Amino acid sequence: MLQNFWYAVEFSHSVGSKPTHLKLLGKDYVLYRGEAGQVIALDNQCAHRGASLALGWTQGNCLRCPYHGWRYGADGHCNHIPADAPETPIPKRARVQSYPVQEKYGLIWLFVGSPEWPEDRRPPIPAFPTFDNPVRPATYSRHEFDAHFTRTMENGIDTSHALFMHKGAIGASNAPTNTEIDAYEVTLNDYELSATLPIKVNRINGVMRFVLQQDDTKAHKDYRFALPNITFSAVQFGRFRIESIMAHIPVDDHTTVVKSVNIRNFLNQVPMLSYWLDQNTAQVGNKIMQEDDVVVKTQVPQQVPYYDMGRELLVASDATLIAYRKLLKRYAAQPLPVEQAPVEQGSML
Repeated sequence: MLQNFWYAVEFSHSVGSKPTHLKLLGKDYVLYRGEAGQVIALDNQCAHRGASLALGWTQGNCLRCPYHGWRYGADGHCNHIPADAPETPIPKRARVQSYPVQEKYGLIWLFVGSPEWPEDRRPPIPAFPTFDNPVRPATYSRHEFDAHFTRTMENGIDTSHALFMHKGAIGASNAPTNTEIDAYEVTLNDYELSATLPIKVNRINGVMRFVLQQDDTKAHKDYRFALPNITFSAVQFGRFRIESIMAHIPVDDHTTVVKSVNIRNFLNQVPMLSYWLDQNTAQVGNKIMQEDDVVVKTQVPQQVPYYDMGRELLVASDATLIAYRKLLKRYAAQPLPVEQAPVEQGSML
């Protein structure tokens, strides 16, 4: 797990004044909203006897432990121990770690790393400007994979599996014929990679076939990965566009929850029709992830072998995966502030 990055960890609408438990690569956190609606993130285990704070309750900006009522402020410091007399000093060790939090694009972002890491050296949250003011509210989906999150993220930027894996969810293809992928460019910078490829589906399935009316020979898909746990896809058919931000939340070494925020630029003016299309696209999205899960969980080794580029036989069509592994390798071995050792920028084939 890369340190000193902003991780997208939850939908904004899923966190309220009631404490919410979060597990991130085996470590337990608690999220809740304070009096002004701000999200507060703390370590989940009480400093007293290790009880789960997520089972407690909030009081303004504070959180009460359910076991003995110890009260923690937004900074993680205990400010009330009910069993002690009022004049009794609260021990300095009566605290839990608090974490910086931001909300963007319908997601909660948690900064995971050293508390001493300078704020001006934190890598930025990736920019998704079309999600700042979408035409209509986004839709959301969730799927749990029995796989390591590096594998689910590679699946999200893999350019050549869809014609084999998703004939049911997306549409008909001639696989294994007419599946050649021409040389394409991957743009790589300090924290991200991106690529655009044509879509080779012969005939789209389901409702989208009706919506789009005809096949678009220039249809394309944009792929993007942003450190540490975001993949993004945008499917373009003529003037119609569907975009998805996918947060790959590493629960533990064997479980990843993918939470997706989705918007589109069409059929947004007729409420009933929009609702109908939302339901259909959610079903298609879930089916795609179910189809992926069947295979992704069988991959060996379970974690992407970014540390040994020769462990798997990558080919030209895997250019996005090669770029992704370079980013992983670079930051997994990087203990210094980012600006002191920049990654090579530019394009690659």
